[in-house]
Amino acid sequence: MSLKPEDILPDDINSTEINGIKVRKGTIGAALANAKILSSKTSTEIEKSNAKEIIKELAPAMIALELHQHVIWKNLEIQKIIEENLKNGSNL
Repeated sequence: MSLKPEDILPDDINSTEINGIKVRKGTIGAALANAKILSSKTSTEIEKSNAKEIIKELAPAMIALELHQHVIWKNLEIQKIIEENLKNGSNL
């Protein structure tokens, strides 16, 4: 069965819990936006540092969504963050 975004989270619901992890709408979008900041040549070191911290915060939710089973990040820093979370037990 195929799914649309509203099949996962209706318009009036902003988050759900998956395996004990709160996952908000926009989690994947935020991860992609921060990945873009990390790879941008025009981003400052502070912007990159903040983006990396946010990706660390989002990693458990991305794992709960099983994104790691379908995506290998080109950015090795992000891939390492995901792998470290998997090793530390976030692979519910």
